[in-house]
Amino acid sequence: MTLMDPVKSLAYLIYIGYPGDPVSVFHVTRRRRLDRKRLNSHRNVFQCFVFGPGKAGKSALLNALIGRPFVEKYTPTKGDHYATNVIDMSEGTKKILVMREILEDAVHKLLANKEFLSPCDVAVFVYDSSDEASWRKTAELLVEVATHAEKCGFEVPCVMVAAKDDLDAHPVSITDSARVSQDMGVESPITVSMKLGDISNLFRRIINVAQRPHLSIPETEAGKNHKQYRRLVNRSLMFVSVTVVGIAAYRMYAVRKHSSG
Repeated sequence: MTLMDPVKSLAYLIYIGYPGDPVSVFHVTRRRRLDRKRLNSHRNVFQCFVFGPGKAGKSALLNALIGRPFVEKYTPTKGDHYATNVIDMSEGTKKILVMREILEDAVHKLLANKEFLSPCDVAVFVYDSSDEASWRKTAELLVEVATHAEKCGFEVPCVMVAAKDDLDAHPVSITDSARVSQDMGVESPITVSMKLGDISNLFRRIINVAQRPHLSIPETEAGKNHKQYRRLVNRSLMFVSVTVVGIAAYRMYAVRKHSSG
């Protein structure tokens, strides 16, 4: 609640007559952009957006986070769907993971908001590894979200999850996912099976990615070209500035030499 709407949480504390200073209850962390510049994040609460097509296994992933048993029957998600739990990390610390399921039909509308990704610490892209169409849609979503992030300046580290590992993986999803991972600069998909309870320490791995916000950020071809263009411009400006300084220094030297002569 507080993570999603801190203003409303503050109002509730005041309403119920919190005895102390309600503001002292809140802990304000530094901006995520600064985390990327500092190459680390010291947050204790991480918000994760979960993308993927229908029937990919997004809801099953959120249910697994809170320990709900796997349900074979498919029920489409309607409205907002969140799940949160405390995750024990390997170094002995505890982190809170808040996962938000993003419906496939809602992605385009949500991305119309330039700040949609601003509260996101890490994004997960789930696909049914046995279904070629599911993989292709997830790949499209990855590019769409990455493009939005590059344009709006809210790049987030991403994790790909190949769900339903209990089924035979489609050959295209295997070869294409490896290629897309390499091309876009993210880790290879993590294979899981919610049905078998095999989640491969997924939630801990998601937090590990979120704690290194400068890594695992997908890059589109347009983004790579833009970076290369900026490097060329910066080098050109540096060359021009050095040339101007050199000419000015030579002229000063010439003037001094002429004066002394």
